[in-house]
Amino acid sequence: MNAHWKPAAAAALVALFWSVAAPVLAADRDADVILVNADVYTADEERPWADAVAIAGDRILAVGNRRDVMANRGPDTQVIDLGGAFVSPGFNDAHVHMDSTGSLLTGVNLLDVHEPEAFVERVAAATKRLPEGSWIVRGDWGAYEQWGQGSAGEKNRGLETAPTDGGAQGPFTPHRDMIDPVTPAHPVLLSRFDRSMYLANSLALELAGITPETPDPMGGEIDKDADGRLTGILRGSAAALVEDVIPPMPFDQRLVGVRAVLKEAREGGVTTIQDLSSAEQVMAYQHLKRHGELTARIMIRPRIYEVEHVAALGLSRGFGDDWLKIIGYKGWVDGIMGNSSAMFFQPYDHDPENRGRLRPPMLPEGEEGAAFSMEEDDHYTDFPPGQMENYLEAWLPTGVPPHIHAIGDLGNRILLDIFERVLNRHDMVDDDHRWRVIHAQVVRDEDIPRFGELNLVAEVNPYHVSDDMRWMEERIGAERSEGAYAFRKLKDAGAVLIFGSDSPGTNAARYYLSPVYGLYAAVSRQTLGGEPEAGWFPSQRLTIEEAIDAYTRAPAWASFEEDIKGTLTPGKLADIAVFDTNLVEAGREDPERLLDAKVLYTIVGGEVVYRRED
Repeated sequence: MNAHWKPAAAAALVALFWSVAAPVLAADRDADVILVNADVYTADEERPWADAVAIAGDRILAVGNRRDVMANRGPDTQVIDLGGAFVSPGFNDAHVHMDSTGSLLTGVNLLDVHEPEAFVERVAAATKRLPEGSWIVRGDWGAYEQWGQGSAGEKNRGLETAPTDGGAQGPFTPHRDMIDPVTPAHPVLLSRFDRSMYLANSLALELAGITPETPDPMGGEIDKDADGRLTGILRGSAAALVEDVIPPMPFDQRLVGVRAVLKEAREGGVTTIQDLSSAEQVMAYQHLKRHGELTARIMIRPRIYEVEHVAALGLSRGFGDDWLKIIGYKGWVDGIMGNSSAMFFQPYDHDPENRGRLRPPMLPEGEEGAAFSMEEDDHYTDFPPGQMENYLEAWLPTGVPPHIHAIGDLGNRILLDIFERVLNRHDMVDDDHRWRVIHAQVVRDEDIPRFGELNLVAEVNPYHVSDDMRWMEERIGAERSEGAYAFRKLKDAGAVLIFGSDSPGTNAARYYLSPVYGLYAAVSRQTLGGEPEAGWFPSQRLTIEEAIDAYTRAPAWASFEEDIKGTLTPGKLADIAVFDTNLVEAGREDPERLLDAKVLYTIVGGEVVYRRED
């Protein structure tokens, strides 16, 4: 199911990107649009506040007070009175999974579902969005069954939050009889969030050739009821019997998914998306770009093992244009916290035999790695030995920087050691390399200074704090949790912090594309319900100015795009978000107000791509 970059798709990139548009020389013309009567937060240290912005073509012409900016008005200039609204640079989301976000928005989201009625309603609704014959997959039911959405968990700061895991009845287990009546024309294979079980409807079972007489495959179970009827529940390797007959996603369906993500981005003020891109996704972006449908700039990151295709075509960092561009490549060290596969020096508190899983760089995201074992003297290596390091070496001639996933304290130690070896070997530590550690989720105190010493970017996900705290202390305890999402420590140590939503989330959590959720989490360190009252490890809070910087200026810098975006500065791209709430004031005085902030306008390249109707 995981798509790979292919030479043909890379060649198509060459054709698309060969002609790179030159920037408009805004000073040679009158303004096309002037925004006035606004609180303009520029994110530019030299001049952080202004009253008005003038736009010419796709660039910012002037920023300043109303009188000076209005001097750029011509006979055809459109003047938009914003009535005191808040204006900021367009948000740059440094971590989006476009394909799975699109699939979630157009398919079925069951993360917060663990009872029959809602389960059936969600599946039925998906059949209305997807054409007949298309598969309905994933869903990830039950992710919030043990801890409700907005919960801070039982152990965090003395809060008593009762789990709702079904009690003696065990976790919610659906039956194909629930969904068969609403899915006569759609084969279905849904998963529980932890992949402990899957649910197939009758049509999917038929397509896979599964009958009551089908023997259980090795390592799997085909569930039957007391009468010998198939329940639709598949466990272990039995799910592969259905997965093997699921065809690739049709191109038209992929376009529907991308359009859904672009709509959500417009509504959230997101003007740049940094994506982990498959070949099929890149072709979808090209199609939408040719037809004038891209409303956010998409920064492309192939997978680490696709270096042969990139190198063979002579592609390098920054190849593309302002709309589609290669900015890095993604690799993985370990798993995630949601299914306890992130790698730690010490076992998980709730699972004493488990220290996490290594994710070999050759495995696509979502596939399991090898169980990790470590000698008593704490020696370790990547898997297979030297593979990650060899890939970094292979990418060096392209100039494309690594963006590598590391979650647990051991996962981060392994990655920092590999980065340090390669950077020192090539005398690059003090170069302007902008290598990234993705997530940097749990880091030991002794490793935090290394981010600054090695001049690394920490691509972090602030909303993880609000959602993931429900299980963090239950799984790794309070002491290790002090190093979780340690944004203040990382920033003070010299890391460049950039924010990403990680939309749509993991198989165990839902993360939202709208940046107000990330801003709220970074400055409050609370759940959406306001717990804990004092914040979870509140010493790690950021100021609202720092949080906005990590969502605008810093991710542009980390992508080598600081000359064209990230601040509202004359000459830069006119990528702008307009909110009904002053985000700076709200973040300082009452962070909860951030969650109610609404986007009034989103402007990309001088064009209004979203205007709130009310």
